[in-house]
Amino acid sequence: MTLHLRDTPILNFLNECNKTSMEKKILDCGAGGRHPPLAIFHKDGYQTHGIEILDSQIEKAEKYAKEHKMEFNIIKGDMRELPYENESFSFVFSHHTIFHMLKTNIAISLKEMERVLKPDGLIFVNFPSYECVGYGNGKEVRKGEFITEEHGEEVLHSYYEDDEADVYFENYDIIMKRKFNLLIAANWVNNMVMIEYIAKKK
Repeated sequence: MTLHLRDTPILNFLNECNKTSMEKKILDCGAGGRHPPLAIFHKDGYQTHGIEILDSQIEKAEKYAKEHKMEFNIIKGDMRELPYENESFSFVFSHHTIFHMLKTNIAISLKEMERVLKPDGLIFVNFPSYECVGYGNGKEVRKGEFITEEHGEEVLHSYYEDDEADVYFENYDIIMKRKFNLLIAANWVNNMVMIEYIAKKK
């Protein structure tokens, strides 16, 4: 399994998860793609689960799982309505995914993630900063929300001011909050400034 610079936030979250004595059961909200972050947790002995809304992204993750002899338990669904029982996961995260929604829907999704997370469980989420190179591109829907065209499709990006997302974590103790400037020379991303949170549910 090859790790990339983009995996650094996930490795930080794994490190925090491993500091606890909680059951190794984790949910990824937005779990698809060619390099599914769940692979890092699977390799470390976690019981992994994921939810993904796009069939094409699920197929990519399943291909990766097959090639690496892993099982991620990814289902098709919407993180705004998670099909899981209350307090059923020790750890929940959304990496480079949740911000492809309007902020009203992001708030709903984070409430759902809070619902399925056990007390003392950890959450990791990241949001693009206003300092991202992409901020201001495309059509502005509302403040900080822009629709751009990517590969012939309309894609929504919601950007955040430094403390704007703090409101989502009122029922948590924030363990880590940082602004992370992700610079990658490849085609994956260019100058993406992220605001990242790791928090423990009260």
